[in-house]
Amino acid sequence: MEKYLVDCSHFLARQWLESGRGFSRSNMRYHNHTLIKLIFFSIWLSANVANAQWGAPYANNWIDYTKPYVKIGIEKKGLHKISLSALPKSFPTNSPDKIQLWRRGKQVSIISASNKEILFYAVPNDGASDSLLYRPMSSRVNPYFSMYSDEGAYFLTVGDSPGNRAKIIDEPIDNNVPLLPFHKETLTTVYQDDYSLSTLKAISKPPFLNSYFELGASRTGKVQDNDGAGLITVNFKLQNHINASQKPFIKLLIHGRSDKEHKIEVYVGKNPKSLRHVTVLTNSRFSPTKYSFELKQEDTDADKNGVISLKTVNADRLDRFSLTYFSVEFPQSFYIEKQASKEFRLFPVQDDRSRISFKGASADFTFTDISDPDKPIVIKAKNESIIVPRQAGEEQTLFATKEVFNVDVSKIKDIKFQPLIPKEPDYIIITTDSLLEGATQFAKYRASQSGGGFKPLIVNIREIYNQFNYGEPSPVAVRKFISYMLTEGGKDKYLFLIGKSITQNEAMKRELPDEVPTIGYPASDMLLVEGLAGAPQDVPAIPVGRLSAVTNQHVIDYLQKVKDYESMKDYSWRKNVLHLNGGKTVEEISQLKGLLSALETDVENGELGGKVKQFAKQQAMPEPEPVNITPEVNAGAGLITFFGHGSWYITDLDMGYITDAARSYSNLHKYPVLYFNGCGVGNIFADKFNQKPKTPKSADRITLSLDWLLAPNRGAIAVIANSYESYVSPSAAYLQRLYHYMFMDSATAHLPIGKIQMAVANDILSKHKDAHSIANTHQTILQGDPALKLITVDKPDYAVDPDESIALQAQSPNKSIEASDSLKVLIKISNNGRFIAKQHVPVTLTYFGRKGNITKTESIKSFPSQFACQVTLLNSRDIQKIRVEIDPKRAISELNVDNNVAELDIDWDSVKDKNAFSSEHAKDIVPPLLTVKFDDRLLEHKETIAAKPQITIYLSDDKQLLADTSLIEIFIKHCGDDKCDFERISYLENNIKINALDLKALKLNFATDLKAGAYEILVNAKDRAGNAVAQPYRMLFEISDDENPPSELVVSPNPASSYLRFELKTAVNADLKSIKYIIYNQRGIVVEDKSLQPASGALTNEWYWMPSDLSAGLYMYKVLLVNARNETFVTFPGKVIIYGK
Repeated sequence: MEKYLVDCSHFLARQWLESGRGFSRSNMRYHNHTLIKLIFFSIWLSANVANAQWGAPYANNWIDYTKPYVKIGIEKKGLHKISLSALPKSFPTNSPDKIQLWRRGKQVSIISASNKEILFYAVPNDGASDSLLYRPMSSRVNPYFSMYSDEGAYFLTVGDSPGNRAKIIDEPIDNNVPLLPFHKETLTTVYQDDYSLSTLKAISKPPFLNSYFELGASRTGKVQDNDGAGLITVNFKLQNHINASQKPFIKLLIHGRSDKEHKIEVYVGKNPKSLRHVTVLTNSRFSPTKYSFELKQEDTDADKNGVISLKTVNADRLDRFSLTYFSVEFPQSFYIEKQASKEFRLFPVQDDRSRISFKGASADFTFTDISDPDKPIVIKAKNESIIVPRQAGEEQTLFATKEVFNVDVSKIKDIKFQPLIPKEPDYIIITTDSLLEGATQFAKYRASQSGGGFKPLIVNIREIYNQFNYGEPSPVAVRKFISYMLTEGGKDKYLFLIGKSITQNEAMKRELPDEVPTIGYPASDMLLVEGLAGAPQDVPAIPVGRLSAVTNQHVIDYLQKVKDYESMKDYSWRKNVLHLNGGKTVEEISQLKGLLSALETDVENGELGGKVKQFAKQQAMPEPEPVNITPEVNAGAGLITFFGHGSWYITDLDMGYITDAARSYSNLHKYPVLYFNGCGVGNIFADKFNQKPKTPKSADRITLSLDWLLAPNRGAIAVIANSYESYVSPSAAYLQRLYHYMFMDSATAHLPIGKIQMAVANDILSKHKDAHSIANTHQTILQGDPALKLITVDKPDYAVDPDESIALQAQSPNKSIEASDSLKVLIKISNNGRFIAKQHVPVTLTYFGRKGNITKTESIKSFPSQFACQVTLLNSRDIQKIRVEIDPKRAISELNVDNNVAELDIDWDSVKDKNAFSSEHAKDIVPPLLTVKFDDRLLEHKETIAAKPQITIYLSDDKQLLADTSLIEIFIKHCGDDKCDFERISYLENNIKINALDLKALKLNFATDLKAGAYEILVNAKDRAGNAVAQPYRMLFEISDDENPPSELVVSPNPASSYLRFELKTAVNADLKSIKYIIYNQRGIVVEDKSLQPASGALTNEWYWMPSDLSAGLYMYKVLLVNARNETFVTFPGKVIIYGK
């Protein structure tokens, strides 16, 4: 089996399709097999350690739900002050001594709390909990980068007893206490230009990525390669350095940035021309490498300045790396200089006290021991000196400052913690503040009897951050929350995420505003719930789905689709399955087509009993090929499966966006499930949500899959797609098991789609331990409600169609019905529901005649989709009606019994001379006819017309048409190319009227206000039966800003035989009252003399002359333009040759 991989860099279609990253000729391009085993074991071991972090004690065990809380956001390290008047009025401040401060589940010692203000030491978010998302946890090697949030979270509350307060040390200066001559200064420079595992550039993108964080994933510096001389040079300075036994050290972290083994030379010196070679670092692929080395005296100049230089050894331009941070550690005097704040790290000593004398510390400096940030100790100074209590053998940190930060009111938020009871809910919705209205409506529906009678719980993502990650935004909070909610009440619960998530690192927004986060990039919602509550590692504990809604209307629109889907009684359309496959080469197309063909028996012979229609790419080429599946989608398809190349906005067999006006998709109430296997088709995590982009190629345009899901009254009910790269072997295995559990396994076929996904994941990962299968399972995203029962149905639904199911035939083709001794009754029966093998279905046929009735009962075996049978009856030549009834005793439990009976009324005198007869009610399959006129004339391609044209649309059919605005859709594009998209024209906003011309024809008038520019119009139309016009009307046209162009006349054809066409173009402001044309023969005799009224406001007028009974020869014509004063102001003379008839 070949590996299938598509470049997911999100370039233009040609770029990603020609990137050369299609199929490789190996089963899987793995690296050294032994190394893979070792890495997998390491990941397994660390994952089991990490799983222990998700259990009890839970992160909300510090909360007293009876107490008031205030959340405080901290952006800077240091002393902070809050005025009590800035606190919410509901927060009690009458007992300042009982005010408590909490951080990460621990009470923090407040420095002081009076009846006016609170003073405390606080720090920003260092991202420590990010390590829980790494495999192994220890691979988070950059402590200076927080993946999601920079803002520290603290909580104020009021306890029943006094809160913790900082200890104050106020000792007199004792000169007998040893004086510390220096401290350890650490100067760290951090770089955050790029993401170390960036996917933006294919040349420096990892060939394989997991969704969990690995390889020390972090922000890092700019890529350095041989094209840029492969060199990084940075400066440092040992300010106030003191020569001591403790030597200066350099610590640095680099990241590999290409799929190679790297060798990087490290140099240090006074300047770039005076460097000492330190070492050669070996770095593998995209992994991080830490290194530290001692500085020598000759490495800096007289002012203690120096440089560090990193250089690639290899000449290969792809030998890429970046510097993430470097730290300089050296002994430094206790000198504050002009800084407002400074940290001093005290080397370990064995004494119980140390004396420190500071230089440059003014009287307004305060000193705090912050060795434990949650338990700061205030140390009083005496004339720039302090006595510090010591812990023998331990390093301690002092914080000197003369500034206090006032916490802004915007960072103070009233918090009302809500107790969460795990046992009660079985349907959990996590959403945001902005989507709460829509989520509430969704929950109400799910709680209703028609919605399943669930016990929903809506939780705001901010509540989850506050309770389960100590107020810090991170998907860690979601995992901890779900783990907590599974402690009671079993695991028969569903998780529905309503809200977007942006995890492409370069597009991420700090603090995750208005997001419901997923994990990683490639993104995985499954990682939010995998391995919890006893579930196997990498297998979801509960079903999870996502609706990446941006507005409440999105939620409400999707909810309506769910209601429509779950309330429909007609299931027949769900049995229609479409298979689409792409490919760049003949071999790829054939391979992918074969993989899908092998699944057809599951659809046809499984419990669905469906029908498969296949669409394969016809041309072997890298470029996308459009495919027209509009008729099939509009008629109803339960499942559409795509296997091929893809990206977030296109597949290489291009079915297009559901909102593409030109495709005329209209599948109200018949919403399919979409399964995409193509790189990144399910990538909804890269900040692409714009439903009205400037151009169809805009980088922020809504993704293909999300467009199908969010579109109101059409599109998909659910989407299953990969969030990143796809490989043939694991993808084919996943799809095969998905079809098995959806269609073949009676234990799962009728379960909600979320539970089917769980069964697939458990099956796949119990058999396949390779990295690609694990990643494919993680990265298969379910977009939509995980509690939906999709495609499959619970019961059979045997049906006969009154219009098509019964036909009467003579004994043989050469006999009439009257002349036949026996008659054949042909019966077509459908199963619109579940296929239950070996079930027997009774069918009763009743022959109604003037002389009496005859009844026959047949028992047929159950069938997946369609069945036809024939019953022969003696011809008594008195037949009046034939009645067919399925299961007359109603012994079979069906979805719908209203369709079990059909009758064929027969007028003997009308049918006796025929050979066959069926219902007169023929199914409407004839499409309507569409005509569009501008200013009462048919437009030519790219014709220039007058401003504000009057557009008239005519629709006619062979059946009755009602004045229904849903039958005609109008779209206009305000450009003549692909730089903009079609915009739908609103009937209401444009005062468009639609009227019936007669029973079978409609007329629509649209008075436009279009001004000068290039345009394209698109008109889609259908009849009441849903038959779309054979070809939508689509026309480019221009409106000129030249209001006074010269008049022009074109006469054609010349020579002519049967007709002559006149086309006259005049200025919009021409004083044209009438047009007179005269035609003369060679003798000057007038053979035609007529006047015409020009079309109002039109630039072009046209008419035809049909010569009749004229001899061949040369004819002359004159066209005269007449103004309101009956004066001819322009004359066009000419000649034409008539061939004659």
